[in-house]
Amino acid sequence: MKQTAYVGIDYHISKLTVAVMLEGEKDFHSTVHLANKTKMITKYLDKLAEQFQLKICYEASGSGYHFQRLLCSRGYHCDVIAPSLIPQKAGDRRKNDFRDARELARNYASGQLTVVHPPTQYEEAVRNVVRCRLDFKEKQKRTKQQINGLLIAQGHHWPKSKWTRQHRQWIAQCTFAEPLVQQVLQEYLAHLEYLESSTARLDQQIAAIAASETYAPSVKKLCALKGLKTLSAMILIAEITDFRRFANPRALMGFLGLIPSEDSSGDKRRYGSITKAGNRRCRTQLIESVRHYIKQPRMSRQMKADCAQVDPLSASIVHKCMHRLHKRYWTLTMRGKTRNVALVAIAREFAGFIWALMTQQGAVAQAA
Repeated sequence: MKQTAYVGIDYHISKLTVAVMLEGEKDFHSTVHLANKTKMITKYLDKLAEQFQLKICYEASGSGYHFQRLLCSRGYHCDVIAPSLIPQKAGDRRKNDFRDARELARNYASGQLTVVHPPTQYEEAVRNVVRCRLDFKEKQKRTKQQINGLLIAQGHHWPKSKWTRQHRQWIAQCTFAEPLVQQVLQEYLAHLEYLESSTARLDQQIAAIAASETYAPSVKKLCALKGLKTLSAMILIAEITDFRRFANPRALMGFLGLIPSEDSSGDKRRYGSITKAGNRRCRTQLIESVRHYIKQPRMSRQMKADCAQVDPLSASIVHKCMHRLHKRYWTLTMRGKTRNVALVAIAREFAGFIWALMTQQGAVAQAA
């Protein structure tokens, strides 16, 4: 049986710093710098693998999961580490590639690192499509603000609801004393038209993916919940990928950053705002979705049709969720909580219902 070697890699596009720590030893076996070339990396690891059983890790970054997939294709065990959850000493102000690689290897050997769940290449591609759509929608919003700002600065004000058909017709009829201002407006409008057409194409593509054999069962379940439709369901699925990797609903709430922060000492317990340490896209979508639970919990015709497409256990969870969140929101409001605080609170519980629905758990654990 070969001795286990824990390999921490500080990854950069041009070079790697590799630190190796053997199981049961305090000193490092080696620390080297390598050019980020596949041939050189595999040659070094193959040589190590002749003596040891390798467990490799590196921090998640903008470089994605390509390196992890490369090592796995070569038969190596490689974990991607969540950088924000790496233990750090309060007084340590020294940081370089050499020290980073060694800290990775040391913490990895002691089991103190949190491993990121790597998506498959197809799951990552779907995630990119969904994120692209969200980015385009955000750019639309920014472009509309720029157009409104330009018109107001030139003395044109629209008093009614903006971006209706009438508002767009009014913008097309606006004239300016300077031709250059007219040119700027036309450029903004052309850019907005491009973003809107691109967003429409992405919506069609996302709908096709949601209807595919791989995603349709999960999308149908999520769409049965009030406040979730195809796009919002795909956002949750694309970002979370596998709901079963969370042992309980509170773990999912933590991943989404919906857990309250805490500053307690002794007998004093102080809770603050949510941590916001998790996935921003999912968190934003959940808070937007739970606004639908403010109204009376009534089953619309569409909800009845959606519930008819899922199994009885899922339909039961959907009904319980609808009544529970409505009651919880108004209970918190009557206690004097602000609207936003109440919405975040029921969004946290909403995550628990989603976990129960997607993992087929009969009993839904509610967060405190």
